[in-house]
Amino acid sequence: MIKRLIFNIDGTLIRNVQFKDAITQTLKETGIYSNENLNIFLNSIKDYEKHYDNYNRTDYLNFFGNRLGIKLENNFLEIFFKNLKTAIPSDFGEIPEVLQYLSKKYELVLLSNYFEKSQRNRLEAMGINKYFKEYYGENKIKPYDEAYLKSKGTHKPSECIIIGDDLKLDIERPLKLGFKTILVTDKENLLKDTIKIQNIEELRNIL
Repeated sequence: MIKRLIFNIDGTLIRNVQFKDAITQTLKETGIYSNENLNIFLNSIKDYEKHYDNYNRTDYLNFFGNRLGIKLENNFLEIFFKNLKTAIPSDFGEIPEVLQYLSKKYELVLLSNYFEKSQRNRLEAMGINKYFKEYYGENKIKPYDEAYLKSKGTHKPSECIIIGDDLKLDIERPLKLGFKTILVTDKENLLKDTIKIQNIEELRNIL
């Protein structure tokens, strides 16, 4: 019996959104904008997770500061989080209604590789933050086993479904740990052990 649904955020709940504008505005507000710095920041985003297994302010500021060759002040992240709040779709479709429906049947939680405050801000702007009981992924990121195992709470992996768009992070590793999975993708799904949907709205028809 399924008791908990564990949602990824970017590419799953929030799709087709770019971060360039939020980064540009943040660099301008902190007085360090240039086309070069913008490109360095954009190209370094994925590299952070190659060096760290969690998100914390000290490491994050040091990492991007070193890449930019600039000492980032402590308020940089607060400014960045404020601008990231706008990095959401203009049209949410039926996502709020679907989550309201699901929240009456299951525990809904989040598993996302970033700072909880920032991600919660974005979901709040979409009016859907209230449906998610807990947040995982800041203190230990995917694909570390600890991230998935913490996200199950007091339940067994087989009583949880991880829902995400990344085949490696959201599907393949969780399957090996005993979780059930749902892949959100427009691409062909060759995995037999996971359900494929194209958008979150389809969950109302299968759960």
